[in-house]
Amino acid sequence: MARRSILAALVAMIVFLSLCCSVYAQEEQPVPPVEEEEAPASGHIFLYKDGELVEVQRDLTGGNQMVEFAVLELLKGPSEEEAAAGYVTYIPEGVKLQYTTVKQDRSEFGVNLSRELMDLSGDTDGSLKALTQIVKTIQDASDIQTVGITVAGEAMGDPPQDAFEALGVSASEVEGGKQETEPAQESSNTGLVLGIVFGALGAVILAFLAFYFFKRRKPAEPKASGKKAAAKKPSGKKAKK
Repeated sequence: MARRSILAALVAMIVFLSLCCSVYAQEEQPVPPVEEEEAPASGHIFLYKDGELVEVQRDLTGGNQMVEFAVLELLKGPSEEEAAAGYVTYIPEGVKLQYTTVKQDRSEFGVNLSRELMDLSGDTDGSLKALTQIVKTIQDASDIQTVGITVAGEAMGDPPQDAFEALGVSASEVEGGKQETEPAQESSNTGLVLGIVFGALGAVILAFLAFYFFKRRKPAEPKASGKKAAAKKPSGKKAKK
């Protein structure tokens, strides 16, 4: 009976830890900025013309990092020909792509940009349009509708800031639907803490079960030897007669 209880507890613990690992696996995985170029593919970025958001065709490098190349093209702004035709961008000059993150189930894409984006502080309309350009470009290139945008911290080692909150713009105002933006670093830290907690909990449970198992087995050995000794005693008397 004791062995069955221990086995059931072990199975329950394994199932519990497996579920925890699957949750942790959903955490965002960082993707470094793009360096190597691949074969170009047709894509789009989003600029403004006559006050309207419009898509503009670009030759983007294909492969797994097509979204990063689309963001890099967007940050360049309109070409000379496009500017002459009336295309404009509200993203400040000098904004750089720091890194991107994407959940393994591709439910959310995150992008971290340099502090130059904060030049939009105080300009609510410009901030809204710039963030809309970024969100729409990422949605078009990735087919992921939930997009998070963060800005690098002010000092080295500071956590990233949520761009919507920092610029005073509601994520729901962005064209293309409501955005749920959570800083990538915060999500990553949450997953790490959960992994440590569940790992420690599993170790404690294993230690308790091991202690309980050996404690139950020790008293059983003297009883068994005592019965054998008692069984041999009558046979000794018969031999004497």
